[in-house]
Amino acid sequence: MLVITFIVGVFYAANRSSILEKLLNKNSNVDINTKSNEGSDRLITPPSKPILAPKISASAITSPPPSMEGINTHTELYGTGADPNIITLGPKVGGHPGWPPYEHKPGMSFEAYNRDSPVLAPFDMILVGFRDTSTQIVSEGISAHSDDVKLFFESASPDWPGVYMTVYHLSTSPLLTGHTQGSSNDLLAPPAQGFQLFWDGNFTLPPTGNASSYGALIGYKVKRGELIGFAGTVPAGAGAHHFADFYFSVPDTSVNPNIQKGDIHRHLVQPGSFFYWKSYSPDTDFPSGVLAYPFEADGYQLPAEQHNVNFKYTSNK
Repeated sequence: MLVITFIVGVFYAANRSSILEKLLNKNSNVDINTKSNEGSDRLITPPSKPILAPKISASAITSPPPSMEGINTHTELYGTGADPNIITLGPKVGGHPGWPPYEHKPGMSFEAYNRDSPVLAPFDMILVGFRDTSTQIVSEGISAHSDDVKLFFESASPDWPGVYMTVYHLSTSPLLTGHTQGSSNDLLAPPAQGFQLFWDGNFTLPPTGNASSYGALIGYKVKRGELIGFAGTVPAGAGAHHFADFYFSVPDTSVNPNIQKGDIHRHLVQPGSFFYWKSYSPDTDFPSGVLAYPFEADGYQLPAEQHNVNFKYTSNK
């Protein structure tokens, strides 16, 4: 374990958060198909016939919304995009111009957060799994904690049937009722449960490691604009980087050649250019297919108690 920590520290400053995903993705094709008993009725088995990417939704592969008023107004907060070499549906390029992604980076970061800033749901969705690869790393000779709680969601939006979303580099989540910040895990055997989604595979896991202690609310539905987690922090040279990353898996009849295990008809898309985005408020009208920015913007704020990292949902929803 000391050797792994040293190696991560050497490369981390140059690659920001990339090294954690690289180490983990090497193990993403675990040969496990068993469903978790908890919430297993909400875990979706890949359909025998692939679902077409929605033709009525407003996305870059269909058509823009009827009005572009209020749409894509915070592109200045887009961080590093996904690796275009693993994007197999829709536009290849997205994210902040001039910020090249590391190899196999699956999603796009939003540079809209301070440490523990609230992270919001882009659309209605159901928690179907989690993985915690938070760990202690060494960056420029300094030992520091790196947050990487991952949450896997299934879309509950009629605009995006069959779509899955992953958010990662969270510090914690109200959907993990037993989790507290700052835990460091073995990257080779991290706590995980439920549906798992990576650039090269998708599968389900029973609770592994101490996953049961996290109290994951598998099957819990969150609505667009509701709290799903708190932005994490990773060491970045002598400083720190506060952010959250998102990737989306969209079903299509075409085959994704990158998938080594699981449903081969699932495709990663470039979040910043595949979707249209709009700032959330309870009174905002969202045209079909448009996603809510996953951060507080344009004057909207969650209730004060949901700014507390110790806030947790209950299991009665």
